[in-house]
Amino acid sequence: MVLIGWLYVVLMLAVAQNSLWATFSILFFLGFLPTLFIARMTRRKWRKRQELAREQAKQAKTLE
Repeated sequence: MVLIGWLYVVLMLAVAQNSLWATFSILFFLGFLPTLFIARMTRRKWRKRQELAREQAKQAKTLE
């Protein structure tokens, strides 16, 4: 939800610019790059959780 709100604010800020160059710069640096960073961090966290769950399942299986 916060990400959608952030992207909306960035879009409104970009639309209010006078030049096309400023619009695309704002969309890229304030919209695309932070979204990419958040997606990467979220994916990394998700993968780590999956890996830990897989290791725990493997350990439980070997104990049986």
